Amino acid sequence: MPVKSIIFLVIVMHIGSLTNAQTVRIEYIAHASFKLSYHEKSLLIDPFADTIWIGYKFPKNITADAVLITHPHYDHDGGRFRGIEPYWEDQLQIIEEAGTYTIGEFKITGLKGKHSDPYGKEFGQKNIIWLIEVAGLKLVHLGDNGPLTLTNYNAIGTPDILFVPIDSDFHILKADELEVVLNMLNPKIIVPMHYRLPDLEKEGFPKGGLGEIDPYLDGKDVSKLKGNSELFGKTNLPDDQQIIVFQHSIDVKK
Repeated sequence: MPVKSIIFLVIVMHIGSLTNAQTVRIEYIAHASFKLSYHEKSLLIDPFADTIWIGYKFPKNITADAVLITHPHYDHDGGRFRGIEPYWEDQLQIIEEAGTYTIGEFKITGLKGKHSDPYGKEFGQKNIIWLIEVAGLKLVHLGDNGPLTLTNYNAIGTPDILFVPIDSDFHILKADELEVVLNMLNPKIIVPMHYRLPDLEKEGFPKGGLGEIDPYLDGKDVSKLKGNSELFGKTNLPDDQQIIVFQHSIDVKK
């Protein structure tokens, strides 16, 4: 077994030995949507609308204490900007503007960014970068942000876990832009998102350029999880930067 694989196996075993009090649970739904849970509180980030562009459906059994939305695109806001009312519309607190918020022990900071060019001009290319601090960890979800500004970098600092749009066609961040973001932020863990999931797609979807993730991962230090959920704590972060790829939730259907 390669040394890096052994190191990650030790990390995963150590995760299993940590208590829930020390860790945040990260669940990957699909696309750019994640659920974070800590001490009976949870956040849902960027739920997508059913069968628009990406061609699969958001699960209706997910609950949370708040929904964080990076920008008003149908694959990130449940379709609200298009006039669709998702199941969580009147059930959960919706947070979609820059500012500071507290949900339980989650400290949330929304930073003003800009949607990658040339998309999102119908809403002024709004994109909120979510900086979430919990369990001693700093997690950052970039949404569909383009190149970051110096102000963004200064506000974010060095995240422990970075959720970043990556696909083999570089639909959101171009290859050189992505390299700059990863080098400047230098997170311990990179979690790719916003890439094709062929096993969920219907014929003709996604509508527009979007690549899979595997071609990008070739030759890189990658660990693929067997499921869509894992615990992460400050004491079990890898010494060297690592890409971690989640499976999507089994509750996401065509």
